[in-house]
Amino acid sequence: MTVTVDAAGVDLAALRAHRRHRLLAAMADHDLDVLVLGRPAEVAFATGARQLWTAGTRPFGPAGVVMAATGRTHLLSVSDEGVPAEVAHEDLYGLSWNPANLAASLAAIPGVGDARRIGTTSSSPGFPRLIKAIAPGAEVVDGAPALWAARSTKTADEVACIAAATAVAEAGLTAMVDALRPGVTERDLLAAYLERLASLGAPTPPTEGVACATAVSGPVALRRLATADPVAEGQLVVLDAGGFAMGYEGGVGRTWVAGAAPASGATRELAERCRAVLDAVVAASRPGATGAELCRAWTATGEPLPAGPIAHGVGLGVEPPLIGEGVGAAAVLSEGTVLLVSGWVAAEGVGGFFQRDLVLVGDGEPQILSRYGRGPAGGET
Repeated sequence: MTVTVDAAGVDLAALRAHRRHRLLAAMADHDLDVLVLGRPAEVAFATGARQLWTAGTRPFGPAGVVMAATGRTHLLSVSDEGVPAEVAHEDLYGLSWNPANLAASLAAIPGVGDARRIGTTSSSPGFPRLIKAIAPGAEVVDGAPALWAARSTKTADEVACIAAATAVAEAGLTAMVDALRPGVTERDLLAAYLERLASLGAPTPPTEGVACATAVSGPVALRRLATADPVAEGQLVVLDAGGFAMGYEGGVGRTWVAGAAPASGATRELAERCRAVLDAVVAASRPGATGAELCRAWTATGEPLPAGPIAHGVGLGVEPPLIGEGVGAAAVLSEGTVLLVSGWVAAEGVGGFFQRDLVLVGDGEPQILSRYGRGPAGGET
């Protein structure tokens, strides 16, 4: 499979400008003078700056500041490497472990001291006190509604970036399919996936939970930690690949049968059940549909809801809504939302079957962005 990591025809400078315009408009709608951002995806949306990838969690810090009055974005950075030209060098403020120095950097941003309402998308116990020290008259409020109002609806250029990321994921999936044979381990499949992503210049994986040889006996669960156990002939193996392009995430999931033997009748029946729930949820993914309606579309096939989510938003990483059993019932889909829809069914003595597709919620039929066939268990190659 030939893959390009770039989204052809996307003007990235124009894309960044449009995102800032949407964010500033959302801040105006929510009456915010200042918006403080702490998570990497939020900062990427507001500034377009590339950030060093690090594993694990990180504490909250004011990594980006958006000013309504000036329309400027200010970035916590010690270097302008990877920072777009529209974020001027004087709009950078340095990293410091000393809260007094950090407070001084924020206070030096024009307009912060006189702000009435400061929104923040995350916080720490000392952050409101820090804000009060530099902006005594400011009310600190939740800035997440403004941010998600700007991020939830994807433009055509953003969809093109997500499609390019999905092509990266599909290349990683193909690498795992090529490596899949009896005796291979999930760790081997993970290595093949990571090697393929690195060869495309997209070495940062959204997740390492990409390969799961499902159990035949006992409870069947979808694991997200790869093991060194060998895959058996005829075992159902879930391959759930993801990829990044221009900061946006894409993904596709399929289930493959290890070995050359044709899929059994029980395996084909499991594949058909999985396909039925996936198709039902995709068909229900229309503007105005609620999370409860997507769950009802699933259960109308006769399958119980799984423990994990059946759909969640995708853009600069995982985004709302998150829909599944007991969560996201009141979420309402809007035109331009991109969902990662997942189907999972299991049967003791057979294994588990998983499929995942990216779906664009449009003004007509839902559009599937992933282009991968559904695998040999359904008669495809």
